[in-house]
Amino acid sequence: MHMIFKHDSPIMQFLNRFSSLIILNILFLCTCIPVFTIGASLTALYDVVFRLDTPREGKTVSTYFRAFRKNFRQSTPVWLVFLALIVTSCINITYFSGIGGALGHVLFVLSAVILINCMLVLGFSFPLISQFDNTFSNTLKNSLLLSTAHLPRALMIAAINCFPWMLMLLNFYTFIQLSFLWMALYFAAAAYFNSRLLMKVFDPLKEQSDK
Repeated sequence: MHMIFKHDSPIMQFLNRFSSLIILNILFLCTCIPVFTIGASLTALYDVVFRLDTPREGKTVSTYFRAFRKNFRQSTPVWLVFLALIVTSCINITYFSGIGGALGHVLFVLSAVILINCMLVLGFSFPLISQFDNTFSNTLKNSLLLSTAHLPRALMIAAINCFPWMLMLLNFYTFIQLSFLWMALYFAAAAYFNSRLLMKVFDPLKEQSDK
């Protein structure tokens, strides 16, 4: 029985990882409160989860805030662009859905396409910032190219990222019932899972940049 509770036993490794994700989720939500800091929070979140299970893994709290400070100036403008596009697209979708007619349907579809593409590109942008130094324009361009080239992964990542908000729109009562999950674990766990999908995309790029 005592073997189960050894530091390197599978169950203890799982519990350590679980507790790290809970701490990371709380840090992420707290630093997202001003809204304009969400970009830096996402970048810091991905910086930490990419390190998990690797020799680069460090202390969760100090690593998170170091990444938050380091990437704030690069992440914030990218986030504000996405925020403006997402809010505008959502307003347009709501407005054009009630107009009717051919023009209304065309503008509704166009707004929906813009929103979907924003979510696909967003799923790559902040992980990219966390792993690579690049300019504002190159980050957006590379995010667009990678999300297009790896569309199945991009769709999966976008679905994971959007799941709480889609649930909120479709079944608000269930969303509230699951509020403990969102507050305690979901966003960090989602980023952890997404990072494992993205590693296979980013590792060849890191090898090229190291040459």
